[in-house]
Amino acid sequence: MAKTKAKAKKKKKSYVQKKENTLMALTLTPAPIDRKQLLFILQKTPQEHIYHRPGKGGGTWDYVTGVYVKKCLNYAFGWMWDFQIVDKGKEGDLIWVQGRLTIKTKSGKPMIIKEQFGRADMKYKRGTKDPMDYGNDLKAAATDALKKCASELGIASDIYGKTEFQEIQKQDKAFVPPKVEVSKPDKEIVIEPIVDTELTGEKVEELKKMLKGNTDPEKIASLKVKTGLILTSGFNITEKHAGILIAAILSSEVK
Repeated sequence: MAKTKAKAKKKKKSYVQKKENTLMALTLTPAPIDRKQLLFILQKTPQEHIYHRPGKGGGTWDYVTGVYVKKCLNYAFGWMWDFQIVDKGKEGDLIWVQGRLTIKTKSGKPMIIKEQFGRADMKYKRGTKDPMDYGNDLKAAATDALKKCASELGIASDIYGKTEFQEIQKQDKAFVPPKVEVSKPDKEIVIEPIVDTELTGEKVEELKKMLKGNTDPEKIASLKVKTGLILTSGFNITEKHAGILIAAILSSEVK
């Protein structure tokens, strides 16, 4: 009987550890949402939901519709979210709004809050400066703000990261969370970045400068000393993954 209870307890402990390992593969710290929600909002945007329009500075911009974003929020959070306009204004022929997206718990309490600005060009009646439909222009700006707030969570972040933050997103086309294996505190945590090709960039170089040693193995050893994390593939990592490791180092130094 004692052996049976011990076996059941060990099995339960193994299940809990496996669940923790899976969640830690997506975030470095515990997230307020579960694994399925994380996987859904961090997924690459399906091609059939990506549309294109001419960019003002030339070229083509990719975008998703407000309807798609709302469906993603409803599916991920079961309608437990709210969006409100915090402020609005008009600058020349441009309308802007400041939006606030609030993700709630099942009991209705605010859990995650994201704020962003949205914009829309004023549309006038032909040959005049009379607005065609001011309310519709405000609605367009509000939808733009909602999409940007949702991208802060991860929804369509590969689309809006590419079009609006090109100067900092030079390598990653979409966010791919690193795989993390979690063991006991007295043992090392191994990170195996998911990489397709050899990539270098500003964040990778910044990470290297924060570590001691002249070679990759020496710097990996330094990383292990600082944070308990160790790379298995040298510095063959993306800009985004390097940013995550830098955050881990800074966090350990604060502690």
